[in-house]
Amino acid sequence: MPFQNQNHSKLQNQPQRHCGITSLISLAPPKEMDCIHTQKLVEAMKPSGVLKDEGELNHRLSHLLTSWVFRANLT
Repeated sequence: MPFQNQNHSKLQNQPQRHCGITSLISLAPPKEMDCIHTQKLVEAMKPSGVLKDEGELNHRLSHLLTSWVFRANLT
């Protein structure tokens, strides 16, 4: 029985696993400078066409959902 106790204590010392999800880096709200930097980044990205408009995002989401429903029905 001591072998089981050793394994149990080893499992307790391991960090908790979250499959596919990591814990938050911070729970603090963004600082004013964070918001300013985000806005500057968005403004810098607009001319390059990297950002998508609402219609493109909705079309992409619709396509992903349709594809997922199709694959889910095959199984």
